[in-house]
Amino acid sequence: MKNHHPRGNWLAWGAAGIWGAVILGLVGLAAFWLILGRQLSGVTPTPAEVAPLAIAASPYPTVTLSPTRTPTPSPTAIPSPTQIATPLTVLLPHPSFFATAAANAIESPIAGAPIVIGYSVGGRPLEVYRFGSGARYRRMIVAGIHGGNEWNTIALADELIEYLGNHPSLVPSNTTLYILRALNPDGEARAQSVEGRVNDHGVDLNRNWPVNWRRNWPLGGCWSYQPVTPGWRPASEPETTALMQFVLNQRIDALLNYHSAALGIFPGGWPPDPASVRLAEAVAEVTEYPYPPKETGCLYSGTMVDWAAANGIAALDIELTDHFHTDFDINLNALSVFLKWRR
Repeated sequence: MKNHHPRGNWLAWGAAGIWGAVILGLVGLAAFWLILGRQLSGVTPTPAEVAPLAIAASPYPTVTLSPTRTPTPSPTAIPSPTQIATPLTVLLPHPSFFATAAANAIESPIAGAPIVIGYSVGGRPLEVYRFGSGARYRRMIVAGIHGGNEWNTIALADELIEYLGNHPSLVPSNTTLYILRALNPDGEARAQSVEGRVNDHGVDLNRNWPVNWRRNWPLGGCWSYQPVTPGWRPASEPETTALMQFVLNQRIDALLNYHSAALGIFPGGWPPDPASVRLAEAVAEVTEYPYPPKETGCLYSGTMVDWAAANGIAALDIELTDHFHTDFDINLNALSVFLKWRR
């Protein structure tokens, strides 16, 4: 009979321990890859599997909008945002994300880069381009307030931005011009049709301004392909408040707001502001747009140009000829007059 040596027992036990640790490590690694693989494949892990790695739920609210919709007959009342909510979920940034950038700082990070003056409901930047640096006259062009089937106003703004980049001398030395290419980038991203008219809260941004604001308005003669809301209160939307702050901070003295289509030139003010009327007459002389504008019987409430006029800013709504063209040559003439116009 052989005697058992104590060292041999220790070696056996050590080997068993090492193999046990290896086996446990392999089991743990396999569990980790199982959970990761199920997450990547869209399979929801069980609570027991994810408990060690659990994180807090997102604090951000959500809102829903329809990605497509067939135009409906004129509704009898303006619905609340919850009445137009449908299955497409949009993640909204935390409210602090809506703070305007450095109190609407006018310095671009690099030459020719846009100034971000705030963010849309969907977190998209509101981009303004600056031309010239004159301090006496401060002019602004706004496009894309409705996005959607008024996408050609954004295309016009892009053409003007490119042209002015190549012809900076068009802006007089005593003037600064700002161009906001799209006030409603959410609508622009959603669709180039009536589905893109509102922002990601379902708000018509040209009904959200704090002058003559109405929760409801008569729909006769007004745009009514889809139900829209003016917001839960005046200036409820981050797009509206960002532009209001920018216009006031930069002391804008005259403003053009582009729409489409076909109705002509509308001076701001209710009744029309005298300075806005004179600007409308000057622009009408070099364009083919109707002035006085075509009347449809619509009651316009909470509009940007009425707010601007109430704050001493000569302002116009200009309607392009249709929903498909930018009328670039016509509006190059309008731009020249706009930059040289004096009260």
